[in-house]
Amino acid sequence: MSEHRVGLGIDVHRFSPDRPLILGGVSVPHHAGLLGHSDADVLTHAICDALLGAAGLGDIGTHFPDTDEAYRGASSIGLLAEVAAKLAEAGFCPLNVDATVIAESPKLTPHFPEMKARLAETLRVEVDRVGLKATTSEGMGALGRGEGIAALAVALIGRARPDPCT
Repeated sequence: MSEHRVGLGIDVHRFSPDRPLILGGVSVPHHAGLLGHSDADVLTHAICDALLGAAGLGDIGTHFPDTDEAYRGASSIGLLAEVAAKLAEAGFCPLNVDATVIAESPKLTPHFPEMKARLAETLRVEVDRVGLKATTSEGMGALGRGEGIAALAVALIGRARPDPCT
């Protein structure tokens, strides 16, 4: 028998000039990047939280706190690799992730194939196990005014259970 678990992750960052925009481990051309202690990759952060939550391992802030200078400017893809290693240590493996990015701009769909490939490689899953979508907030609220970007992710993880009766 196997055990499956689902986790949800959400992240939001405001725009900041003079920073690159990194989403899903990919540099996306835009007038501003996102403000954060690391590279502020909201998509990857949401996926990290979904995976950690599914495994009952807390959240990204617990493992990579913004008070720790070791993570200043850190690559979020590198953090995702560490999350995947923590899952493996706990006996879990990612089965699939699905995420939605909420942004008025830039247009993200052209960048999804590269993002999916980068995320899948980091998680050691097939590309078709990474789902990405984008939407806007139809001009409503801070995201609608173009003040930042948000991402929501869900992850399914699994592990073999040694005792089928537990």
